[in-house]
Amino acid sequence: MDQTDLRSRSAEIRSRMYTHIRDTETIKRKVGQKRGRRELRESTIPSLKRSLTGTKRRADGMTREAERTVDRIGRLETQMTDMQNEFRETKAALHTGQTAYNFEMDLAAYIYPPGTVIRHGRIFTRLMDWLRDNRNTPEGREGIRRWEELKIRFGWSDNTHKSVFFKMLRCRQAYAHPIVNYALQTSGNFTRTEARHVEDIRQMTIWLNEQHNP
Repeated sequence: MDQTDLRSRSAEIRSRMYTHIRDTETIKRKVGQKRGRRELRESTIPSLKRSLTGTKRRADGMTREAERTVDRIGRLETQMTDMQNEFRETKAALHTGQTAYNFEMDLAAYIYPPGTVIRHGRIFTRLMDWLRDNRNTPEGREGIRRWEELKIRFGWSDNTHKSVFFKMLRCRQAYAHPIVNYALQTSGNFTRTEARHVEDIRQMTIWLNEQHNP
């Protein structure tokens, strides 16, 4: 092998050596990078676990709070429904009772002689007593005539309508005196037959009110 061949062979060996060194350094660098990433991953795993645990805990807490909120909303809706039902019943009772009160007041004003002062309390009962006690006087006879005509006009029965009237009157004992809406539904504690009598008394009250306040 001549000198030229030796130099060529030497250059080839050096080239391979440099290539090997370069490849080795590349491998070391890659290994180091991988090791670093693995170590980084291993070092962050506990932190990530804690973060995930905290996130799950917060999510569970939000879920429980949402469930409690739904329960509260359900209870509030139930309470609201109960209050609405109670309000409707109270309003119906007030108007039913006030109808009876208006009836006896307007009836007394219609039957008593003009100028009679009507005292509050037991108005209907006192009026019936007055008609009985004054049946032989001109005022009493006129009052009886009016009362009998009114009963015939609206089909009043002393047995049924009278007892229903007093039942209506008791509806308002615990309440104030509202302005009556005569179109409002009757209180639910009356039977169907009684409700028809309530309507009769309601219509009588409307008619009497028109006579008293033309």
